[in-house]
Amino acid sequence: MEEEKNRAVAEEIESYIADYGMDHFLSAPLLERLRLFHFPAYTNIYLEQTEARFFYFLVKGQLQCVHYHMNGKLAVIALTNPLAAIGDLELFSGMPIHSNVISTCQVSMLGLPMRTVEAYGSQDPRFLRFIVDELKKKLYSNSSLLSGHVLSASGRLALFLLSEASTRRQETIELPEKESLASLLGTTLRHLNRIMHELQASGAVDGKYPSLRLLDRTILEDIIDR
Repeated sequence: MEEEKNRAVAEEIESYIADYGMDHFLSAPLLERLRLFHFPAYTNIYLEQTEARFFYFLVKGQLQCVHYHMNGKLAVIALTNPLAAIGDLELFSGMPIHSNVISTCQVSMLGLPMRTVEAYGSQDPRFLRFIVDELKKKLYSNSSLLSGHVLSASGRLALFLLSEASTRRQETIELPEKESLASLLGTTLRHLNRIMHELQASGAVDGKYPSLRLLDRTILEDIIDR
Protein backbone atom coordinates (compact mmCIF):
# COMPACT_ATOMS: atom_id res chain seq x y z
CA MET A 1 0.00 0.00 0.00
CA GLU A 2 2.77 2.42 0.97
CA GLU A 3 4.71 1.48 -2.15
CA GLU A 4 1.71 2.26 -4.36
CA LYS A 5 1.26 5.61 -2.63
CA ASN A 6 4.92 6.51 -3.15
CA ARG A 7 4.68 5.50 -6.80
CA ALA A 8 1.61 7.69 -7.30
CA VAL A 9 3.37 10.67 -5.70
CA ALA A 10 6.45 10.13 -7.86
CA GLU A 11 4.30 9.97 -11.00
CA GLU A 12 2.48 13.17 -10.05
CA ILE A 13 5.78 14.96 -9.48
CA GLU A 14 7.07 13.72 -12.84
CA SER A 15 3.92 14.92 -14.59
CA TYR A 16 4.33 18.44 -13.21
CA ILE A 17 8.01 18.47 -14.16
CA ALA A 18 7.06 17.52 -17.72
CA ASP A 19 4.07 19.88 -17.94
CA TYR A 20 6.12 22.92 -16.96
CA GLY A 21 9.47 21.88 -18.43
CA MET A 22 11.10 22.17 -15.04
CA ASP A 23 14.06 20.09 -16.17
CA HIS A 24 15.06 23.11 -18.27
CA PHE A 25 15.95 25.15 -15.19
CA LEU A 26 16.41 22.61 -12.38
CA SER A 27 19.51 20.44 -12.15
CA ALA A 28 19.31 16.70 -11.50
CA PRO A 29 20.09 17.06 -7.76
CA LEU A 30 17.19 19.50 -7.36
CA LEU A 31 14.79 17.44 -9.46
CA GLU A 32 15.57 14.35 -7.41
CA ARG A 33 14.81 16.15 -4.15
CA LEU A 34 11.48 17.73 -5.11
CA ARG A 35 8.65 17.03 -2.67
CA LEU A 36 4.93 17.20 -3.38
CA PHE A 37 2.67 19.30 -1.16
CA HIS A 38 -1.11 19.65 -1.19
CA PHE A 39 -2.64 22.50 0.79
CA PRO A 40 -6.38 23.06 1.35
CA ALA A 41 -8.00 26.43 0.70
CA TYR A 42 -7.09 29.30 3.03
CA THR A 43 -3.86 27.73 4.26
CA ASN A 44 -1.03 30.05 5.29
CA ILE A 45 1.88 28.94 3.12
CA TYR A 46 4.14 31.77 4.28
CA LEU A 47 3.70 33.89 7.40
CA GLU A 48 5.03 37.44 7.44
CA GLN A 49 8.20 38.01 9.48
CA THR A 50 8.93 34.29 9.89
CA GLU A 51 11.75 32.28 8.33
CA ALA A 52 11.15 30.70 4.92
CA ARG A 53 12.20 27.08 5.32
CA PHE A 54 10.93 25.85 1.95
CA PHE A 55 11.16 27.14 -1.60
CA TYR A 56 7.99 26.28 -3.53
CA PHE A 57 6.81 25.98 -7.11
CA LEU A 58 3.07 26.56 -7.48
CA VAL A 59 1.87 23.97 -10.01
CA LYS A 60 -1.89 23.93 -9.42
CA GLY A 61 -4.36 26.38 -7.90
CA GLN A 62 -3.94 30.00 -6.89
CA LEU A 63 -2.21 31.91 -4.11
CA GLN A 64 -2.65 35.43 -2.84
CA CYS A 65 0.01 37.59 -1.24
CA VAL A 66 -1.54 39.67 1.50
CA HIS A 67 -0.59 42.16 4.17
CA TYR A 68 -2.41 42.97 7.38
CA HIS A 69 -2.71 46.66 8.23
CA MET A 70 -2.36 47.91 11.79
CA ASN A 71 -6.16 48.16 12.01
CA GLY A 72 -6.44 44.44 11.25
CA LYS A 73 -7.81 44.86 7.74
CA LEU A 74 -6.49 42.57 5.03
CA ALA A 75 -5.05 44.01 1.82
CA VAL A 76 -4.38 41.73 -1.14
CA ILE A 77 -1.05 42.64 -2.75
CA ALA A 78 -0.94 40.13 -5.60
CA LEU A 79 -2.51 36.98 -7.00
CA THR A 80 -0.29 34.16 -8.22
CA ASN A 81 -1.03 31.38 -10.71
CA PRO A 82 1.10 28.45 -11.99
CA LEU A 83 3.91 28.19 -12.75
CA ALA A 84 5.30 30.48 -10.06
CA ALA A 85 8.20 30.46 -7.63
CA ILE A 86 7.39 31.16 -4.00
CA GLY A 87 10.34 32.23 -1.89
CA ASP A 88 12.56 33.74 -4.57
CA LEU A 89 12.93 37.05 -2.72
CA GLU A 90 13.72 35.32 0.56
CA LEU A 91 16.15 32.86 -1.05
CA PHE A 92 18.95 35.35 -1.62
CA SER A 93 18.07 38.15 0.77
CA GLY A 94 18.29 36.05 3.92
CA MET A 95 15.54 38.24 5.35
CA PRO A 96 12.27 37.12 6.97
CA ILE A 97 9.21 36.57 4.79
CA HIS A 98 7.95 39.98 3.64
CA SER A 99 4.25 39.13 3.13
CA ASN A 100 1.71 36.44 3.93
CA VAL A 101 1.01 33.88 1.21
CA ILE A 102 -2.38 32.17 1.44
CA SER A 103 -4.03 29.58 -0.80
CA THR A 104 -7.35 30.76 -2.26
CA CYS A 105 -8.34 27.19 -3.16
CA GLN A 106 -6.82 23.73 -2.88
CA VAL A 107 -3.31 24.01 -4.29
CA SER A 108 -0.53 21.66 -5.30
CA MET A 109 3.09 22.70 -4.94
CA LEU A 110 6.51 21.20 -5.43
CA GLY A 111 8.95 22.19 -2.73
CA LEU A 112 12.58 22.07 -1.73
CA PRO A 113 14.24 22.98 1.56
CA MET A 114 15.88 26.39 1.26
CA ARG A 115 19.26 24.92 2.18
CA THR A 116 18.97 22.42 -0.67
CA VAL A 117 18.23 25.21 -3.15
CA GLU A 118 21.16 27.22 -1.84
CA ALA A 119 23.47 24.20 -2.16
CA TYR A 120 22.49 23.13 -5.68
CA GLY A 121 20.96 26.21 -7.27
CA SER A 122 22.85 29.31 -6.15
CA GLN A 123 25.63 28.75 -8.70
CA ASP A 124 23.50 27.21 -11.46
CA PRO A 125 23.08 29.65 -14.41
CA ARG A 126 19.84 28.00 -15.62
CA PHE A 127 18.21 28.19 -12.21
CA LEU A 128 19.39 31.76 -11.66
CA ARG A 129 17.95 32.75 -15.04
CA PHE A 130 14.61 31.26 -13.99
CA ILE A 131 14.70 33.28 -10.76
CA VAL A 132 15.48 36.47 -12.68
CA ASP A 133 12.51 35.81 -15.00
CA GLU A 134 10.24 35.21 -12.00
CA LEU A 135 11.33 38.45 -10.36
CA LYS A 136 10.76 40.30 -13.64
CA LYS A 137 7.20 38.95 -13.82
CA LYS A 138 6.49 40.07 -10.27
CA LEU A 139 8.02 43.49 -10.90
CA TYR A 140 5.88 43.91 -14.02
CA SER A 141 2.77 42.82 -12.15
CA ASN A 142 3.46 45.17 -9.25
CA SER A 143 4.17 48.03 -11.66
CA SER A 144 0.82 47.43 -13.35
CA LEU A 145 -0.96 47.50 -10.01
CA LEU A 146 0.84 50.66 -8.91
CA SER A 147 -0.01 52.41 -12.17
CA GLY A 148 -3.58 51.29 -11.67
CA HIS A 149 -3.88 53.30 -8.47
CA VAL A 150 -4.19 56.51 -10.51
CA LEU A 151 -7.11 54.98 -12.43
CA SER A 152 -10.75 54.75 -11.50
CA ALA A 153 -12.00 51.47 -10.04
CA SER A 154 -13.35 50.60 -13.50
CA GLY A 155 -9.96 51.31 -15.03
CA ARG A 156 -8.18 49.20 -12.43
CA LEU A 157 -10.48 46.26 -13.13
CA ALA A 158 -10.04 46.66 -16.89
CA LEU A 159 -6.26 46.74 -16.45
CA PHE A 160 -6.40 43.65 -14.24
CA LEU A 161 -8.49 41.71 -16.77
CA LEU A 162 -6.19 42.60 -19.66
CA SER A 163 -3.09 41.73 -17.63
CA GLU A 164 -4.53 38.38 -16.57
CA ALA A 165 -5.55 37.53 -20.14
CA SER A 166 -2.08 38.40 -21.41
CA THR A 167 -0.36 36.40 -18.67
CA ARG A 168 -2.50 33.31 -19.22
CA ARG A 169 -2.64 33.78 -23.00
CA GLN A 170 -6.36 33.10 -23.16
CA GLU A 171 -9.54 35.14 -23.27
CA THR A 172 -11.38 33.22 -20.54
CA ILE A 173 -10.25 34.13 -17.03
CA GLU A 174 -10.99 32.44 -13.72
CA LEU A 175 -11.21 35.23 -11.17
CA PRO A 176 -10.50 34.98 -7.44
CA GLU A 177 -13.16 35.40 -4.78
CA LYS A 178 -14.86 38.76 -5.06
CA GLU A 179 -13.65 39.88 -1.64
CA SER A 180 -10.03 39.23 -2.65
CA LEU A 181 -10.44 40.96 -6.00
CA ALA A 182 -12.11 43.98 -4.42
CA SER A 183 -9.24 44.26 -1.93
CA LEU A 184 -6.67 43.91 -4.71
CA LEU A 185 -8.34 46.70 -6.70
CA GLY A 186 -8.83 48.94 -3.68
CA THR A 187 -12.60 49.11 -3.93
CA THR A 188 -15.69 47.79 -2.16
CA LEU A 189 -17.52 44.59 -2.97
CA ARG A 190 -20.66 46.57 -3.82
CA HIS A 191 -18.78 48.82 -6.23
CA LEU A 192 -17.06 45.82 -7.82
CA ASN A 193 -20.43 44.19 -8.52
CA ARG A 194 -21.66 47.40 -10.13
CA ILE A 195 -18.58 47.64 -12.36
CA MET A 196 -18.96 44.00 -13.39
CA HIS A 197 -22.52 44.65 -14.51
CA GLU A 198 -21.40 47.72 -16.45
CA LEU A 199 -18.66 45.79 -18.25
CA GLN A 200 -21.09 43.07 -19.25
CA ALA A 201 -23.68 45.60 -20.41
CA SER A 202 -21.04 47.34 -22.55
CA GLY A 203 -20.14 44.09 -24.30
CA ALA A 204 -16.57 44.07 -22.99
CA VAL A 205 -16.94 40.78 -21.09
CA ASP A 206 -19.38 37.93 -20.76
CA GLY A 207 -19.89 35.00 -18.42
CA LYS A 208 -20.86 34.21 -14.87
CA TYR A 209 -18.52 34.98 -12.00
CA PRO A 210 -15.87 33.73 -11.39
CA SER A 211 -15.41 32.75 -15.05
CA LEU A 212 -15.28 35.74 -17.41
CA ARG A 213 -14.57 35.83 -21.12
CA LEU A 214 -13.10 38.91 -22.74
CA LEU A 215 -15.18 39.88 -25.77
CA ASP A 216 -13.81 43.29 -26.70
CA ARG A 217 -10.36 44.41 -25.57
CA THR A 218 -10.86 47.81 -27.19
CA ILE A 219 -13.64 48.68 -24.73
CA LEU A 220 -11.40 47.74 -21.80
CA GLU A 221 -8.52 49.79 -23.21
CA ASP A 222 -10.84 52.78 -23.66
CA ILE A 223 -11.90 52.51 -20.00
CA ILE A 224 -8.24 52.61 -18.94
CA ASP A 225 -7.55 55.66 -21.14
CA ARG A 226 -10.43 57.72 -19.77
